[in-house]
This record gives sequence, structure tokens and C-alpha cells, in this order.
Amino acid sequence: MFDYRIAYNCWINDSRIEPISDEDWPSIRIDDGTMYSLNKTMAFLKSAGYNYVDMFGLITNHNWKEDIPSTVSAERKEQVKRVIEIMHKYGLKLIYGLGVYSWGFDEIITRDERVRGTNPHVMCASSAQSEKIMQKVIDFVAGTFDIDGFHLEAADQGRCHCESCAHYENDIAYYNDINIRTAGYIRENYPDKLLLINTSGYLRWGDTFTSGQLKQIEDLGPAIDVFIDVGSHGPFVESNDRPGFIRSFKASFGTANGFWIYPPQRWARDRWLIPHFQQNYHNLKSVYEDGGRSCELYVSPISNPGAEITLLCNGLFCMNPQLSMDMILKKAVERLYSPKSDEHASLIADLFKKAENLFFDCYNPVRNRDLDESLSDGVEDLFLWSETYPERAVPGELFLEPLFGIGSGFPCYLTVHFDKEGRRKYREGMAQLIEQANEIYRINPCSRTQRLVSCIRNTISDIELAQRTMKD
Repeated sequence: MFDYRIAYNCWINDSRIEPISDEDWPSIRIDDGTMYSLNKTMAFLKSAGYNYVDMFGLITNHNWKEDIPSTVSAERKEQVKRVIEIMHKYGLKLIYGLGVYSWGFDEIITRDERVRGTNPHVMCASSAQSEKIMQKVIDFVAGTFDIDGFHLEAADQGRCHCESCAHYENDIAYYNDINIRTAGYIRENYPDKLLLINTSGYLRWGDTFTSGQLKQIEDLGPAIDVFIDVGSHGPFVESNDRPGFIRSFKASFGTANGFWIYPPQRWARDRWLIPHFQQNYHNLKSVYEDGGRSCELYVSPISNPGAEITLLCNGLFCMNPQLSMDMILKKAVERLYSPKSDEHASLIADLFKKAENLFFDCYNPVRNRDLDESLSDGVEDLFLWSETYPERAVPGELFLEPLFGIGSGFPCYLTVHFDKEGRRKYREGMAQLIEQANEIYRINPCSRTQRLVSCIRNTISDIELAQRTMKD
């Protein structure tokens, strides 16, 4: 099995059972809805075989105060402790998402010229004061909350390019240095904490590590426990290089889903049906066969049937990689749907496989970069795409609605990744699937089977909206 079976609940409300439509992304709200969702989701994750949860947004996202402890109100502190208690109640360990010289220091950078470099979102790596502030944050988090590890995130906000930082050979050397220094401080002072680094931001999306860069990445191994090639827009370690790299690497190597759907913060949870367990199975299996024993798999609202069965299938595979895809799906259907007969179970499993195959038959993994802003997902300028091979930035994370905004957004995935013919085929295929979903519901009318029908019906409505908008 995979040793580190990590559920990546990236921001705290990504797994929320009900949407947050009145707040821009990323919401770090902790309210009754957050607590209810976390309780349901953590119980599900434990039953599915996961043993860690990785999460950002527990304390702050962009506003550490100069007096670090004053960032967190007494109320928020108690809320965070309750969140952690929920995870521990189900035997899950929390990996705290920690920005390394970035993600949270904007206000400090504005106020303190000693840490200010060329990037308003990251502290200068050459500043002794930056290191002191980073250590104060670690001391506060580890000393205040019962966390089990740190996810070190150094690269996805960019770096400082001041004269003092010009001595770094390249970006990888820069990110390695601050990651290793930060990991070293945690090792020395909190030796029981698990340390994880993923590749987010280390390269432009679509690029891969050269042999020389892989040698640099090997320097991280002795400093950490887990290294995740996240693969949101294509893996950074090429498949041909991976077995050899894993053999020489001193930490546990792992992967993310390969393909995943970024949880739409503002959408009703029955608005889409895109299971992707088969895609994930092939990605996870290939990494396992190469010697990888870690995974960091994204969490979505379990109130969506496609997200629910994908999370469960992924967890079951990571517990027993010898199982076939069909056996995993059979176990998942039996656990979730309590089918009335073998025929009913086969009908449900068949629907999920058809829904996944239909989606990937109709969608184009290469982004349409020529769309009007109102029809796109708003992330085109958020990431650095490969200058030479932008078409390689697949598979990736799929945004169903625009990432930013207030209120339920336009179904932009149907314009960014579908052309006219793809929308037509998807609409036609979904119309056939709704008949199968209705039969599943007729045999066992319950809330789960009703959600299947609702998801397909609402997907058809969105396809028709996209068709009207694009004048198909």
C-alpha cells in the first residue's frame, strides 16, 4: 500500500457540503457549515483509507501581523483547535499548509523594508529578518496547535530577484535553499513533525526537470519525509526519469491525482458529474510501480456523486494497489449505494464509467486561450505556462466556474475545454445517461440516487447555456 495516503483539502472550505456563494475565493471562513462539512468529510476519508489531511487556510492566507500571535483572534484560535480535534477524532493526522517566505506575508513586506525584495508577495531569501519571521511563524503554529506536520510551500508565488539574491544559480536553487533552511529549523525544534514539499511553482506548467535539475531536487531528500510531484498541469518528473530518481531519492516520492477538478466554491454541489477514478487509477498505479509510496489526492465535496466515488476509489486503491479498477469500483458502489441486486450494482458502476468516459471523449485537455474573459476561468494569468511547450500543460486541474467572483459563475469548463462538436456530443451522451440514472433511482429511490439524476439534469442545462452563449 501507499505509506502516506494524504487527502489534500487544499483550502479549508474546498470540501464544504454546501457552497459559499457570497464570498470571493479562497474563503477561509470557519462557521457551522464548515464544521459540519469537515466532520462528514473526515469520517468519509478515514473509512476510505486515508491517513493524513493536508490543509491551507486554517489561520490566515495573506495577513500575518508583525506580532505573529496577534494575527489570530481568540475565537479563531478556538475554531482551529476544534477543526484539528475533528481530524484527530477520526484518526487522521494534520499536515499544516505553511507558506515559506510567501503566502501570508504581504502586510509584513509592506511595513518592514528589511524583508522587502522585488516581489510584493514574498520575503527576500537573503534577509536574516525574513528567516527570523519565518521561524516565529513556525514556533507560533507548532506551539499553539496540535498539528502533525508541515506542507512547505515556497515556490508558487515566485521569488525575490534583488541583488542579494542574484547569487542563486537558478530558481530551483533559490526554492531549495529556503525550503531546506525552514525544514532544518523544524527538524531541530519539532522533530516529530512530518515534512512535505510539492513541486508547485518549481517550474512553469508544462515543463519538466532536466537531469541537472533532478540532481538539485535530490538535495531536498535528506531534509524532508515526503516529496509530491503534484502534476496539476503535467508532472515535472518525466515518466522515463522517475524510476531512477525514486531509487536515489532519500524521501518518499509521490503524486497527486494527475487529473482533478478544483472544487467550485460558489456552485451547487449537484451541478456537475465528472467522476475521474479511472484517470487517477492509471496515474497512481504507474507511480506505485515505479516505487512511489506517497500520494496527495485532492478533496472535493462528497455531496457530489462524482467527487464522492472518485475519492473512495482512490483511497481503496492506495490501501491495496493490487486490486483491479473494476474490483475497486465494485467495492465503492456496494459501500455507497447498497444496491438491491447484482444487476443494480452493475447499472450504477456502468453509469459512473460511462460518465467518465463520455467527459474525456468530449473535452479537449488543451486550453482555449482565445476566449473572452467572461467565458474563461480567470486563471490564464495566474500560472506561468511553459514558454516552449504550453500544450504540454496537461493533464491538469479543471475549473468548472471562474475561480474568482461573487455568486454562481458561468460554466466556463464547457467553453475553455469544449468546442462546438464536443458540447454537442456531451449533451447527447448525457441525455442517454439520464435515462439510466432514472432507472437506478426507480429501483432504489433515495437521496444518493436522486443526486445522480439531478447532477446529470443540471449538467445538460449548463451545456445548453454554453451552446446558447457560444451560438452553437
